[in-house]
Amino acid sequence: MANGFIKPEGNLEVEDVGYKVWKKLYGRSFFQEAKSDEFDIITSFKMHDLFHDVAQSIVGEECVVYGKTKLTDLSTKVHHLHSFISNEYESVTKTSLDRVESLRTFLDDSYCYDKNVPLLPLNNSLRALKISSRQIPLLMDLTHLRYLNLRKSYVTCLPRSICRLKKLQILKLEGCSALVRLSKHLTQLQDLRQILINRCGSLLVTPPKMGKLRHLKTLSKFIVGSKSGYGLEELHGLKLGGKLHIKGLENVPSEGNAKEANLISKRELNRLYLSWGRSEGSNVNAERVLEGLEPPSTLKSFGMNGYKGKQLSRWMRNPSILKDLVDIILYKCVNCKELPPLGKLAHLKRLYVHGMKDVKHIDSESYDGVEEKAFPSLEEFVMRNLPNLERILRDEGVEMLPRLSILRINGVPKLQFPSLPSVEELDAREIENEGSFMEGVVGNLPRLKSLYIISFSKLKVLPEQLGRLGALEELMIIECDELEAFPEHVLKGLTCLRRLEVYRCKKLKWLGEGLGHLACLEVFHVSRCPEVVALPSNMNQLTALREVTISGTLLECLQGVLSLQRLVIKHCSSLPEWLGDMTSLRELRLARCSELRSLPSSIQRLTNLSHLSIEDCPELEKRCKRETGQDWQYIAHIPQVRVVSSSNTITCCDTIRYIWTACNTAGMCSALDFWEHDTPMNQFDRIVE
Repeated sequence: MANGFIKPEGNLEVEDVGYKVWKKLYGRSFFQEAKSDEFDIITSFKMHDLFHDVAQSIVGEECVVYGKTKLTDLSTKVHHLHSFISNEYESVTKTSLDRVESLRTFLDDSYCYDKNVPLLPLNNSLRALKISSRQIPLLMDLTHLRYLNLRKSYVTCLPRSICRLKKLQILKLEGCSALVRLSKHLTQLQDLRQILINRCGSLLVTPPKMGKLRHLKTLSKFIVGSKSGYGLEELHGLKLGGKLHIKGLENVPSEGNAKEANLISKRELNRLYLSWGRSEGSNVNAERVLEGLEPPSTLKSFGMNGYKGKQLSRWMRNPSILKDLVDIILYKCVNCKELPPLGKLAHLKRLYVHGMKDVKHIDSESYDGVEEKAFPSLEEFVMRNLPNLERILRDEGVEMLPRLSILRINGVPKLQFPSLPSVEELDAREIENEGSFMEGVVGNLPRLKSLYIISFSKLKVLPEQLGRLGALEELMIIECDELEAFPEHVLKGLTCLRRLEVYRCKKLKWLGEGLGHLACLEVFHVSRCPEVVALPSNMNQLTALREVTISGTLLECLQGVLSLQRLVIKHCSSLPEWLGDMTSLRELRLARCSELRSLPSSIQRLTNLSHLSIEDCPELEKRCKRETGQDWQYIAHIPQVRVVSSSNTITCCDTIRYIWTACNTAGMCSALDFWEHDTPMNQFDRIVE
């Protein structure tokens, strides 16, 4: 689109023509192995290597893609340039870029924290531009620009110069965490067809009079305001498709205003998300507003956040409207007492229910007939902060969840575990009665392969029942503050365990000799467990062990473990000479070792070592400086050496400065106003983006 290679044909929009061309090329095997997400959207595909070689020979010097080294010599004939190098250096020199006579495409993915203003070519022939930098340069001279992707910028407001790009068709904003508002003049860009906003969690307002953008086909986020020009009526005539997240619904005064959005006519929509913010003192009837937001029956994904009504709308109980849904998120609908008949949705694959204090059953419908199954296609199920949830189905006499593979639960103290023979992954958080919980797990999840135990506040010793999970391959234990020990026989029973990770268990003292009997163990991480000062003496029996993360105090326990390929060491004051005996090591990472003053000379014996990362180790930074550091002689043979200074991390001062700037930009009196409006990038936003 940006370079004019495809154009509208008759009644076909340019996007449809592009898809038609892609399908033709795919049908002729020019493209292969296409992969789609759960919404049937193509996410990736490959080009046959023979076709790739032919295409490359045809374009010659016109197209350049690079990512391994800094590019210093560009042909003047380059038209399309893509960089995806990522380090502390600029990916291409300014001198080299200025030599290019007619650059049409410049996609720069070479983000690094210190890069303030990106390099841009001097000529104004660009049609497509992607830049990754903290600041946004002036762009008014790029009069032919049609595609603009701004990534990881720290600006709080889009510069007005963007509004002078009269031919711009696609505006994409990604990971601009400080962005509070877009330019109010954005509607001057009458050729805009797509506005895509992802991971910009601080955005408070969208521009007024968005309805003027007559050609707009995609608007991923729209924030309703209380002033004229910011209401839902702006969406009425837009033929939107793809994803639409409407925020600020507490500002909609009536059902009639909600109907002005005309969502039911937008049949190209496949993902719709509705969010209400805080509305203290408001007399708005959320139930009537929701009734007026009836969507088309084409949706694949639907979510609600912050809905204050007690009853759901009639259209949410209409199977013909919800029939194609594969994904549903109901988040903090705190007053709802019942959910729609979700178990009868034949295509539903993912269900997320969070923060509904009065719900007792996920599905209260009755099921007739021997053949009928509840949630026949559900694969992932998340239940969080449902204090009164008792059962998944009110009537559990029917077969349920035959395809469920991932189950995540948190804050469901009354839930009775049904039989779930297909579940392979369980993420359990904040469980108080760990004994009965583990009985339910062992008795009802026979195929469990991955278990995450997180924030079990009363857990002192790993339950004995855990040792009966013979199929378990991954065990992760996080923030169990009272946990003191691993009984030896529990670990011995986990004969298939391949991965064991333990984090932030502040009272844990001993992992048990059973650790050394895990013959299949490949990955072992233990971090921020200050009382663990030793590992079992039989660690050298773990011949399958490939990856380890430990603190420096435990390093001596790894002597003789020669199978390691990846080693992460944190908070270490010295490294032993026997480290050079780990000749299988391919990656070594040293992090937050403030007292570590040198590397052992034996590290030069690690001839298979291809990656060395040194992070926040101030003394080593000097000694490992390229070519001139005292320890450089020991690591010069390593292909990739990465030294990251603590000065490159985002500090508390950076965060305060960002909040202060955001408040001033939005015209708010204090940071308190900022947080009260909404939490930047809240959990619901993360889920839907």
